[in-house]
Amino acid sequence: MPWSFADVLGQEEAVSRLNREFALGRTAHAYMLEGAEGAGKLTLARAMAGRLFCREPNAGGAACGVCRPCRLLAGGNHPDYLELPRDPVELRLGRFLERQGGAETVEHQPLLPFLRLKPTEGSWRAAVIPAAERMRAEAANAFLKTLEEPPGQALILLTVNSRDSLPPTIASRCRRLGVRPLPAAAVAAELTRRLGIDGREAEELAEAAEGALGKALELAGSQTLDFWRWLDREAFDSPGVLSAKALADAWLGYGSKNSESGEKRKNALAALDLTALALRRRLRRGLSPGRAGKALDILWLAGEQTRLNVRPDVVLLSAAFEVMAALRR
Repeated sequence: MPWSFADVLGQEEAVSRLNREFALGRTAHAYMLEGAEGAGKLTLARAMAGRLFCREPNAGGAACGVCRPCRLLAGGNHPDYLELPRDPVELRLGRFLERQGGAETVEHQPLLPFLRLKPTEGSWRAAVIPAAERMRAEAANAFLKTLEEPPGQALILLTVNSRDSLPPTIASRCRRLGVRPLPAAAVAAELTRRLGIDGREAEELAEAAEGALGKALELAGSQTLDFWRWLDREAFDSPGVLSAKALADAWLGYGSKNSESGEKRKNALAALDLTALALRRRLRRGLSPGRAGKALDILWLAGEQTRLNVRPDVVLLSAAFEVMAALRR
């Protein structure tokens, strides 16, 4: 797992700015890392923690990787670092309260008590909240208290797809850091380097992923790739009742690998996300902006309903027919 600025691709401006802030002691208590899904926000957040904890960063600000704090981070057991799980559904209120019932393991450790503890390996504690837009109103209100009265030497890092997905009261209390998509050629080269994918396929995945390396790596998985290619090449060719039924069946099949409702919900959200990716690619290749926009709005609403615990099978069946109707108009 990368923990150094040396592992952050294509974000030279952001890394340069952070290095200056760290060197001058002007680090904010909270940062909002904003950018597209899979663009590298979490990689950058982890690299910031690595830079904060490393005892001997190099001249470019990259963590050394060999000191004790670097080894603890790499091993996943640094006592002053907390990263909340990247569950795509929601961040629950209990994460942001003073205390929570049960044993306080990493799996459900609340944020504020962790930040208030005295650092054990240096002068700082750091917490990362991936996909912070998952916070519901009550969780956001509880978290706001932490931002209004931040503990001493604590660094809080939020990743979001868009600042508009956070309440203004939270966004305004964080220093914004934009994470830009990579050039398609850079994504393709990284796919070839990491996975050995041939040039033409790597270029196709890079273009489809819209410059997000994380999304391209996700697409490269065998099951995901087969599903996305069907979405990209066949699913929307003949909008109608039969096509809507086929789309609903494909979504439900992709989201039914595990009988547990939590897994079904996560897989349903992933299926909707891949569908939006395929539609945006069709938009770039000539699909009517009006039709594409309506269909994408339907997918977004379906995702919100799924996160709000509406049954995924009900949501997906309705959304499939609505999407096909939007594309047919």
